[in-house]
Amino acid sequence: MEKNRIYRSFWLCMLGIVIAGSGISHPVWAGEKARTVMDMAKENEKEEGTEEGGPGDEDADWLGKWAAEEDMRNQRYPLLEDIEEGGKEDYIFLLSPEAGVYRIKEGDTLWKIAQEYYDKGEACDILKRQNPEIPGDGGLIFPGMEISVPKVHYIEKQKDSRGGFGSTACTYDVPADWIAGRPEWEVCLEYSYWPEFADVGVYTHVTENRMFSDDVGNEWEEMQKQIADSAEQAKGIDFRELEFSRYIKEDGTDLLFYTFICQAGEERVKCAVAYVPGEEYLIEFIGYSPIPEDENTQGYQIEEITRYMAASYVEEGGEKVWNSLKYRPYLGYESWPYEDLHNPFAIMERKYGIKEDPVLKGEDREVEFVSKEWERIIRSKISFHYNLTREQEKEFMERPIYASELAWITEVVLVESPIPGRDQVAVNNITTVDGSCADCNLTTFRDLAVLPNLEKVTLEIGSADDYEVLGECPSLKEISITSARPVTNLKWLLNLKELDSLTLNLSMFPHLNELGYEKEGASTFGGVKEKEEEDAEGDFGETSESIEEILAQCTSLKYLRLETTDAMDFSFLDELPKLYTFYLEGEDSESEAARQRCAGFGEEDYGQIQCLVVDGVWLRNPE
Repeated sequence: MEKNRIYRSFWLCMLGIVIAGSGISHPVWAGEKARTVMDMAKENEKEEGTEEGGPGDEDADWLGKWAAEEDMRNQRYPLLEDIEEGGKEDYIFLLSPEAGVYRIKEGDTLWKIAQEYYDKGEACDILKRQNPEIPGDGGLIFPGMEISVPKVHYIEKQKDSRGGFGSTACTYDVPADWIAGRPEWEVCLEYSYWPEFADVGVYTHVTENRMFSDDVGNEWEEMQKQIADSAEQAKGIDFRELEFSRYIKEDGTDLLFYTFICQAGEERVKCAVAYVPGEEYLIEFIGYSPIPEDENTQGYQIEEITRYMAASYVEEGGEKVWNSLKYRPYLGYESWPYEDLHNPFAIMERKYGIKEDPVLKGEDREVEFVSKEWERIIRSKISFHYNLTREQEKEFMERPIYASELAWITEVVLVESPIPGRDQVAVNNITTVDGSCADCNLTTFRDLAVLPNLEKVTLEIGSADDYEVLGECPSLKEISITSARPVTNLKWLLNLKELDSLTLNLSMFPHLNELGYEKEGASTFGGVKEKEEEDAEGDFGETSESIEEILAQCTSLKYLRLETTDAMDFSFLDELPKLYTFYLEGEDSESEAARQRCAGFGEEDYGQIQCLVVDGVWLRNPE
């Protein structure tokens, strides 16, 4: 016995020495708060670049840098003042409103003058448009008459550019190795970018030309003033060196163009914007590229690329396929005078603006989760977000989570799919690979309510139905719910003062019920609870107030989407002054019920609603 006590004492002493020497701080052993993941992330930032590289690392860095700069050099689209004689069909030419004066000589014709200045007689139409005072539809010129001849600029057509972007209505070129996408944070925009460096790209959008139905005329001068005023209204970011120019394309359409510098902290970004109003359509291009800190480093000529894409834009005469209809105002519309154009300053502010970290009350408070499986998923997202090392992740996994470590989480998506392997489990767009909603074992939404800055939730699961818990998330702005059972209790929505987007599928998973879908094992759709259990518990969350009465009090709503086949009194829409979009679905668009519902919405009804869709029929469309 004595010998055993000696051994135990010895090993306890050794353990104490190891703990003291290693500096380990465990909440239980030391009685102190563990390091937060933010502390660990800061340590990683300090350690970046301190490790020695292996042989050849400098060569590899140099080779990669050289290749990147070579790509940049090859993707330049300079505006040339002059080119060698011949081969002008290989160039796009833009005309500057700054024109010279030509005195007509004996024997001159507009065709001959155009051939001399532009190397193509067909360009005489340019001279006619530039000189509307010429009589006889521009055909009567006399010796001694002075006419205005616009100055010409040339941009070489890029043989390796990827043409055909757009639709049957229009096309435009983009650099050869760029790829196309669509940003999630803004409606209607398409996105072309360099995959090797995603911070170089051009946003585009084609809409009906409602701004310049006749001609740009003198509106460009007024637009310059309003655009400059919008730049001055931006917060948290500086816009400098705003410069405007205007060109005329060969087909007579205008190309309105401006550039500016976006200064966000120490980072500087070059931006270029172009608008081309055609006969039917108006297209906008918004390009951006960071400016290298080293003046000797070759940077992307984003102004050249943006201008080239605009200059290459051609209306093909077909009908545009509306891939993305406008269902809410564009980002930054409050400080932007043009409904049909995106606010480039708001876009750059969103991308590069300095955002202050949210300040949390009780940030040292420990958070407990009901579902240990969901806690495991949250821990993995936190580790990924803060880029923890394996040692740091192991330390983090062995102690509680603090509320401050959840501050960055603003969005949660949980969507079950009838197709195996298609479930969506995402936290701030960080997805769980091969993850399913069943793996979360989320039996209550209280595990979401602990997220202090939750702004957006998409819930299409059947394992939990206590939606009233979401009323404890005051920062919620967007909610999308498809419940496994009809939702009738919505009074909790009145606690959400900042809620501006609400999607409610009031039926019981209509698209899944049609498929007769039921998961193996723990079902999360039909049959979540046996009928005997429901009868014992009473009606599912019923309230004395109707859905219409509750929605009428959600006056901050800007977007409302309802899926229901029940008869409703839509007069509650009059009580929602900010509502921009109302989307009603649930009936087959070809059915008599759908036709009757459409007939219930007159042109003068609910005048504040800009976008009105009933059972797939666009009754109002701001496009």
